[in-house]
Amino acid sequence: MRAPWPVSWHRSVLLLLESEAISIDPTSHEGGGDLVLISHAHSDHVAGFRLRAAKLCSPHTARLYTVYYGGSISGVVHMGPRFRDDEVEVELRDSGHMLGSSQFRIHHREHGSLVYTGDVNLEGSVISGPGEVLECDELIIDATFGDPRLRFPPREELYEEIVRWVRSVTSSGGTAILYAHPVGKAQELIKLLNEYMGVDPIIDDRVYLATRVYEEAGYRLSYVPLRAGEAVKALREGGHVLITPLRVRPKPMGAAKPSTAIVTGWATVFSYSSFDRSFPLTSHSGPNLLAEYVEESGARTIYTMGYHAEEMSRWLRRRGLNARPLAEVVGRRRRP
Repeated sequence: MRAPWPVSWHRSVLLLLESEAISIDPTSHEGGGDLVLISHAHSDHVAGFRLRAAKLCSPHTARLYTVYYGGSISGVVHMGPRFRDDEVEVELRDSGHMLGSSQFRIHHREHGSLVYTGDVNLEGSVISGPGEVLECDELIIDATFGDPRLRFPPREELYEEIVRWVRSVTSSGGTAILYAHPVGKAQELIKLLNEYMGVDPIIDDRVYLATRVYEEAGYRLSYVPLRAGEAVKALREGGHVLITPLRVRPKPMGAAKPSTAIVTGWATVFSYSSFDRSFPLTSHSGPNLLAEYVEESGARTIYTMGYHAEEMSRWLRRRGLNARPLAEVVGRRRRP
């Protein structure tokens, strides 16, 4: 029988091993360890880049951090599919969430294997393939949308709804304004409009920064930057699409007959009444796919983390699984 993984939460997923502390996606300097794992380049996951410890991430994650956030990276950075030191071996595997997003499978001679999914999308999208299920002894899984009461429409159905809405707005001379996360979701929308409508959307400057990194990675995306003179003129004339960063309330754009839609999985949880439409397109998996991951992983212990961690862990326990929210396992900052 293997010894349990020494897992705890202290402003990061913290693994206090015999000779080192490993921190995964720390939210501040207090969550740091000797080795910091960074799963992807969304703002709530990149604080680890500012720590002095050695870091492990995908090359695309590091590139997005330096280009989109304008950050500098201190300390040694390991970028590759595998990392090994005297204590552990770490595999980086695609999570399907966005460009460069990684799951981590960590192997230890005494504790066996532990998987941290990070933000995971097992469905795939028009721009990226699905994340893969990884077998492990213990599992730390994304529960952002892990509440079993949540229901997401099929992705293809949502794509068709978005296209119909855009077409109805632009065909009448209006401007369809799509508010979405500028890193990941915005590029999915660009690809959707390119392939389903043959449309080159106008994109905000922040969206443009992230899109350039996608293009460096080999993605073919067609768009018009808002900074271009013809884009401003087109918005005033109407009949076009604008993709701009997510905001709680729509921001006036000086566009002709604007109609607004927010594109986020949180539309299944919150009402966005200040927008004309909301589309619950998510880059996270919903509860049913997450439950499939748990069962197929073969994990004997499951930790849930994210907005619906408590709801998901209760649901899994009702299914006979050993699950609990990671936030209940409070740990120290580091080994004394």
